[in-house]
Amino acid sequence: MNQKFKIFLFALIVFVLAAQANAATKLTRLVKKIQPAVVTVIVYDINKEVANIGTGFFVDKKGYLVTNYHVLVGKYSAEARTSDGNTYPIKLMVAENKSADLVKVWVDIPKDKVQWLQVSGELPAIAQRVVVVGSPMGLEQTVSEGIVSSIREIPAIGHFFQMSAPISPGSSGSPVVDMKGKVVGVATFQYLQGQNLNFAVSAKSLLDLKTDGPGTTISEWTFNLSKQKPKLAAEMCRIGFSFSINGQDQKALQYFKKATERDPNDPVAWYGLGYCHAGLKNHDSAIEAYKQAIRVNPYDEITHFHLGNYYSKLGRHEDAIETYKEVIRINSDFEPAYFNLGVAYTRLGRFNESKDAFKEVIRINPKAVPAYYNAGIAYSKLGQYQAAIDAHKQAIELKPDFVAAHFSIGMVYGILGKPNAEIEAYKQAIRIDPNFAPAHYHIGYAFLQQGNKAAALDEYKILKHLDQDMAHKLFDLIYKN
Repeated sequence: MNQKFKIFLFALIVFVLAAQANAATKLTRLVKKIQPAVVTVIVYDINKEVANIGTGFFVDKKGYLVTNYHVLVGKYSAEARTSDGNTYPIKLMVAENKSADLVKVWVDIPKDKVQWLQVSGELPAIAQRVVVVGSPMGLEQTVSEGIVSSIREIPAIGHFFQMSAPISPGSSGSPVVDMKGKVVGVATFQYLQGQNLNFAVSAKSLLDLKTDGPGTTISEWTFNLSKQKPKLAAEMCRIGFSFSINGQDQKALQYFKKATERDPNDPVAWYGLGYCHAGLKNHDSAIEAYKQAIRVNPYDEITHFHLGNYYSKLGRHEDAIETYKEVIRINSDFEPAYFNLGVAYTRLGRFNESKDAFKEVIRINPKAVPAYYNAGIAYSKLGQYQAAIDAHKQAIELKPDFVAAHFSIGMVYGILGKPNAEIEAYKQAIRIDPNFAPAHYHIGYAFLQQGNKAAALDEYKILKHLDQDMAHKLFDLIYKN
């Protein structure tokens, strides 16, 4: 081994060790930030005996705490033990979503003692790193790390995701946090069948928990639930969803069928049945199940919205449009319905209607970057080029590294015969993403139009490593001129 190689190898080892140390330091800082907001939830039965242990976390400075529904259901009192060892009573149940396995409670804790976590409304990405802090088997403030493995959406409930970060009994209700310290999910259950699969409900469902009224004590909540007639259909749905989340639609289908037979007026059962049929590609059966859910509850915009999405997935855009319009008739400020309506119009080439739909998204949410971008595309198709440039620039102002918007502005400048502005826009797209092949192709063509064959050839050489088809097209254009 020569001396130069030894020096290189030593430098490489030092670099790797330094990178590992830096990552470990960042993780340590992140965990220190999370832990004060996480509590151990101690739950008591009617005899004031410890009946369960779970995890929860504060979501605001007022003392509101989130944990899993199954941690508290059937119990009579509960306490929250914070990371400093102090214990505070959980006084009120203020919101619940049984299907998503979430509850929000109020803890009687001094405001100056509350540390809380910010909740993200965005879904995590596949392979995104996450951290879980909880109390598995009663071992308080235990940290596990992993990645998001898959994401599944269950109609009427929301998104769940599978993760490699391990959870155990006691971890239920733990925050699942991204590397910026924002909550992206709530650990909810494991699925044990040959391997240990860990699941969390997305934080979006947490944000949808609405605090209505003054709330009730845990004992009052349990008493009120006990007076309700037991619902076998609901239990069948719960089992069905556990199979659905794990991708076992055929098994789940059996439970949802039984649930609809037991209670034909349960929209959740019909949602689940439709979802399973969709997973099994039984398209007609899926649509009929979703429609039955609508018949049971015709004024629920979410039901219509999911049916519209399914029509869109099948390429039935006219049906999707009518369904999204029904969503909007029910709720005129339902942003996702306007956006998906705009997409459906775009796919049918109805750009004027598409543009109007995206403008409605912007009315509701002035920071909706994709709406500005898609409106820009529609304006361009309509020949309203200055409006297209303005819309794309607005998208870029909100998101400066939006590659597609820079590229689209370049395309519009090309149509307007402004080669210098066109080339500069493509260059900006390439600065952000050097591997964005369409920008290389079009900048090469723009150079060629200016008579700069050498610059066009440079882009061809780059394209050979990015996209062979585009490279061949550009090469043919270069040598036809």
